[in-house]
Amino acid sequence: MYKVDLSPDPKEVAAMEARRNQEKERQSQIFNVRTRLMGMDVEALNSQVEKQKLREATERSKEAAYGTNQVQYDLVAQLLDKEQAERTRRLAKKVQEYREQKQQLKNRCEFDLWDPDQLQNEFPAHLSDIGPHCGPASLQWFSGEDLYRATCLRMQQEQFRYSLERQLQEQQQAKADEKCAGEQPGPPGET
Repeated sequence: MYKVDLSPDPKEVAAMEARRNQEKERQSQIFNVRTRLMGMDVEALNSQVEKQKLREATERSKEAAYGTNQVQYDLVAQLLDKEQAERTRRLAKKVQEYREQKQQLKNRCEFDLWDPDQLQNEFPAHLSDIGPHCGPASLQWFSGEDLYRATCLRMQQEQFRYSLERQLQEQQQAKADEKCAGEQPGPPGET
């Protein structure tokens, strides 16, 4: 069922052996009667201090290396940001130039929606029965509709004004004739 006869990993065996040796060294220092009675182990403390100083020096050198790398990375990042901003600005400028040249307001299909002069530019609703904007199903003429009513009314008003002026002139001429006739003396022999 279970494989009991597996050989242990050599790395694990070496790590366990190193721990055992460290523990034996520690125990030999602790259980050494001479060191315990005399006081502190100066050599062990000095080695610990040196190890600590060595560790701090390596940390400082690593931080200095990281610092120089960080400064280089910051410079590269700033250059890339400037380049990206310049690229974005150039692209926006090209887009704006294209819009000004190729996409003018009058050429857009949505121009009719916001054209301020739309009413002035529109065709009249009805000019005649035939026109370029009239299709076959546009129903431009209805029975009983007088397409030329406005022009007829205008012409009638002009005729009425003309006849009224003529009548006024005739009446004034008749009054003037009567006045002239009343002022002239009669024929000789009549008195």
